[in-house]
Amino acid sequence: MSIQYCAIIGDINNSRQLERRGSIQVRFKRAIRTINTEFESEIASPFMITLGDEFQGLLSSPVRSYRLARRLQDLMEPVPFAFGIGIGNLETPLNRREPLGMDGPCFHNARKALLLAKKNKNEIRYQFDDPAGELVNAIVISLDKQWQQLSENQREILKRRKEGMTQLAIAKKLHITKQAVSKSAKTGLVKEMNAAVDALESYLVRYRMSNKSTI
Repeated sequence: MSIQYCAIIGDINNSRQLERRGSIQVRFKRAIRTINTEFESEIASPFMITLGDEFQGLLSSPVRSYRLARRLQDLMEPVPFAFGIGIGNLETPLNRREPLGMDGPCFHNARKALLLAKKNKNEIRYQFDDPAGELVNAIVISLDKQWQQLSENQREILKRRKEGMTQLAIAKKLHITKQAVSKSAKTGLVKEMNAAVDALESYLVRYRMSNKSTI
């Protein structure tokens, strides 16, 4: 059985309509560096900007792929992205220095998923050879809708928590009380989102285990 990888290709939506493109590119490069650092243990080939407004990279496992895409979107808010996540094997040698020049179903699936995400106005879309693929995408679409329902403060609190900041540090940063930070993180919507992400990752763990040659 071929080794299964997880390719992610992302692109800025309607990039030509964005103002201050120079500053956005600076942020984009910084966000990619952050992703490569924070997800280093999962990365098979590092993420890099490939076509100006597009980036791609390769993970050795799909388990934390949603968190990676969500994290990059958080770093780039309010710049809108579409993400295609593809799972499959490689038909070329693995290039551990950069994701260019590699080919195979994982990249084909990621490209197809990206096109479907843009067509259907989804933020994140998965593509892989499994009947549960549509169920995975249904969970992701639900998560995207839940994310849009969060207040700006709730999004910022979640972002800071992902960066490892304490509740007290977040409170000082956002000029709110520590109790407000704690309450925001425990709302029903946030709990539902965390449960959905856990369910998604539990499935991806089982999918990974069913393909015993996955790294």
